[in-house]
Amino acid sequence: MSNAERLAYRARSLAGSVLFLAAAVFASFQGCATTPAVMDTGDPVPLRSTDPRYSGYLGRISKMIKEKWGYPCVEDEATGRCEYSPARLKIEFGLLQDGRVDYITVIAKAKWEIYDEYAVDAIRRASPFPPVPPALMSQAKPGSAVVRIVAAIEYKTVDSNLPR
Repeated sequence: MSNAERLAYRARSLAGSVLFLAAAVFASFQGCATTPAVMDTGDPVPLRSTDPRYSGYLGRISKMIKEKWGYPCVEDEATGRCEYSPARLKIEFGLLQDGRVDYITVIAKAKWEIYDEYAVDAIRRASPFPPVPPALMSQAKPGSAVVRIVAAIEYKTVDSNLPR
């Protein structure tokens, strides 16, 4: 193999590594922006809510979860290679007033269970969260000590060679 061929091979290998690294960085939380007029007390609050009464708090929670989050790979049974695949899932979790997580439930599963497990684990490892502000606690069902939060999560790969 000539020096030029070796250099081209290394460049392709490096590009593949950058693609997978970019995939890990671009996994993201999605969610519907909801206004206070749309929500009823007791409904789950989207993690990406734009309600100014608690969007700052939810942004902090989201950041804490992202810091603990990983992008799992699915092993290709034929080749044994680790593949990063796109996936979507939805999680609901309950927060007590002091910021502790009461429960975590996957309400829409990803194609591969490992993606569900990684997302649930990130929430567990990020907790406890700061105390829930009164405006957000007021969204709990009457008589409940738990406010419900819903997060739509999307893992996606990004081709690092495409313009952004």
